[in-house]
Amino acid sequence: MRATRVDSTPMSGGDPSRVHGVGDGTRVLLPGLTRPEAEAACEWLSALDESDLALALAEVVLPVVLTGGAGPYLLDADGALMLALADHPAVPGARVVMGAVPGGSAVGAARPVSGPGWAWLVRARVDDTGRVRALDEMSDACTAAELRQWADRWGGHASTLVA
Repeated sequence: MRATRVDSTPMSGGDPSRVHGVGDGTRVLLPGLTRPEAEAACEWLSALDESDLALALAEVVLPVVLTGGAGPYLLDADGALMLALADHPAVPGARVVMGAVPGGSAVGAARPVSGPGWAWLVRARVDDTGRVRALDEMSDACTAAELRQWADRWGGHASTLVA
């Protein structure tokens, strides 16, 4: 894995320095990072299982003030901006995360894995009409088995980090 420059990213429109990702020769993950963020991501991505790389999230610092316990901002493996909304009510160390993706929202629970590196524990892409229900049901999941069941029910994914 190495820091890789990409032509354009959803994040580069507002910040021209956000034109990097992490590439392995066949794909680029996390497009929309700055070069230093991409170089740091090369290191922490090695902490993830190969099957979880598509569930990687990178913490990014944006010039926006967050209040009410929200944050940090996270960039997903496809380059979409996510926000950690609050602590998951039942899963220690996990945060409820949501962000806009084509066709709706990505919702789920994530936790830090190393430094600025995070990973989804569970994630589903839902249309706007199902977003609140999906968030409520995911927040009600108290065990690893319940998180996996939530991911299955919503057509999502569960990471190998769900113990």
